[in-house]
Parts: sequence; structure tokens; C-alpha cells
Amino acid sequence: MVEVVDELKAKLVEIDGKMEELRREIVVLEAQKSAFETVIGVYDPSFELAAPPSKARSASSRETASGRVTELLKGRNNRHIVLDILRRSERPATTAEIAEKFASEADLGSEASRLESVLTSRFSATLNGLVKQGLVRQAGTADSRRHLWEISR
Repeated sequence: MVEVVDELKAKLVEIDGKMEELRREIVVLEAQKSAFETVIGVYDPSFELAAPPSKARSASSRETASGRVTELLKGRNNRHIVLDILRRSERPATTAEIAEKFASEADLGSEASRLESVLTSRFSATLNGLVKQGLVRQAGTADSRRHLWEISR
């Protein structure tokens, strides 16, 4: 049973990694699309984009938040961010608390609450990887479902 759970955890980390990679690719593709639209608009002002399917027409706030978080974390090391926050924490912290602390330190202002769920998701994947490396461990739960994390001693 333990082996099955370990395999599922590994698969979860793999899926989180793939999702993060796809988010980064989406940001790049959106930038390319915007550049193409700008150039086409210069040479063909009458050009109108075909309306995308209704689902894609208006990006959800989660998608925009995801892009903003990707931009915010660009050039930063999630592992170092999480480990630094946990080292400075006086007690074990939930993933959401880690995200809140990062948002506070990054001085996101009014954007903080909108981005915290995406940051929590990103840091959750990071924590799963850090557990595998033996750098952090679960220190119980805050309730029946939210894990508390601490630096492994």
C-alpha cells in the first residue's frame, strides 16, 4: 500500500511539473500571438480576428492570475523561496500560509488575495519535490486536509 501511495505522489509531482511547463508555454504563446496581431494590424488595419470559442474568449481570472504568478516568479527559485520562508517561520506552516507570506513580502498590494491560490498551487508542487529530496517534511495537519510543513532536521 505504501508503494502505491509513493507512486501516486511521484505521479502528482510529475503532473504538477507538466502543468507548470504548459503554463509557461501558454505565456510565451500569448506574447507571440499578441505580437503577430500587432504586426498584422499595422499592415492590414481591416484585419479582424476570428472570434475564438466562447471558452477561450474571456480568460478566467485563474488563467490571468496564473500568468501573473508565472511572470512574478520568473527568474526566481521556488525551492529557495519556500525553504527561506519555512526557515524563518516560528512554527510549521500550511502551503497557503507560505503563499501569503511570499505575497506579503513581494508587496503585491491589492493583487495579493487574487494571486494567493495560484501561489499556493505552485508552492504545493514545490513542497512535494522538497519532501522527496528530504529537505522538508509534513508536521501534521492544520485540519483534516491541510498539511503543515517544516524544515527536516
